[in-house]
Amino acid sequence: MSTNVTLVKELYQHFANKDNDSVRALFQDNIVWVQMKGFPNGGRFVGPDEVFHNVFQNFRDNWVEWKTVIDEYLEHENSVLVIGRYEGTYSTTGKSVSAEFVHRYQLDSGKIAKFTQYTDTLLIYQAMQN
Repeated sequence: MSTNVTLVKELYQHFANKDNDSVRALFQDNIVWVQMKGFPNGGRFVGPDEVFHNVFQNFRDNWVEWKTVIDEYLEHENSVLVIGRYEGTYSTTGKSVSAEFVHRYQLDSGKIAKFTQYTDTLLIYQAMQN
């Protein structure tokens, strides 16, 4: 297994354990994080502080047991694709969701430089609606 795949696996483990310091250590200082526009708080965020504030905190504040279930890791040069699904329950509505995703990580100098998300945002939206 490559060091890039190992690093991305570590990211998911640290996120699941809510170990923000270990997650932050895997990011470049100018990391670019791109969430799909239709996803909650979707957009483009630069730097770890923006990612933690605009992305990760939303999951922890608004979703019960939000998790990623990974099916496969694929690597090509300095990119790692992660194929899996999101699972969670939106705390306000009590509705659960299971939505497939592909995450693309671009790595540089042993750190994550860019993240891009691909998922069915409608499924997430429907879980958030009464």
